[in-house]
Amino acid sequence: MINKIFKAENAKLKRSFLLYMHLFVLLIFPLIMGLYYGSKKNFVNSQTMVISFYEILAIVSPLVISVVVCLVFDREEKAGGCKNWLSNPIGKGKTIMTQLLYYWLWYFVEIVGTSVFYYLILKYGFRVTGISFLKLLLTSIAFALFGFLQYAIAQLIVLKWNVGGAMILGFFGSVISALSITVIFDFIWPIVPWSWQIYLIAFWQKEMSLGFQKVIGLLMIIPLFLTVIFSLLIEKAFRNWQH
Repeated sequence: MINKIFKAENAKLKRSFLLYMHLFVLLIFPLIMGLYYGSKKNFVNSQTMVISFYEILAIVSPLVISVVVCLVFDREEKAGGCKNWLSNPIGKGKTIMTQLLYYWLWYFVEIVGTSVFYYLILKYGFRVTGISFLKLLLTSIAFALFGFLQYAIAQLIVLKWNVGGAMILGFFGSVISALSITVIFDFIWPIVPWSWQIYLIAFWQKEMSLGFQKVIGLLMIIPLFLTVIFSLLIEKAFRNWQH
């Protein structure tokens, strides 16, 4: 059944604006960033290049996630009042979560793909050194994993308060992410989903001691735990949703 849902979403994606948005993010964003920082390699160190890249991704992600969730919800609404969700034999909870997983997997591919593309542009296009490919790859994977709960929360909000509510959530998510660059959320960031991605840059900051980075690494267990717990609770909420 999961394969059927994924195949159906593939067919829908080919006919929608979402495909072009995914391709834009995957290709254009790292190209622009790579050309910009590559041309300034004599004035900007490699750590700053990586930190700025992920800061922008982290700030923009909540809003982009909300846009994707809203577009999918609007499409389902127009297709017979969400009948694809309501009539699926596996149940609406699993159907909605599986569809959500499909678009999150696209997000995963985009984050990892943009990171790798950015690395290749800097390393082979501009001969930038000092960036560990393995470290960048692990950062991008963790970044994408920390985005899943944002997808689930946005989906829950769009079901409860429609497109307007989800877009407001995306806006405030981006604001929270931007504020997380400061010290505002230093003591509560492990329980704030929109702060998780920003705190990954701690592993790229030279001024951060190894001991502090180890503490951040241990605290990353909390977001992973919360992602599992809240995803299960949200899937239960999907099952109880009444259109």
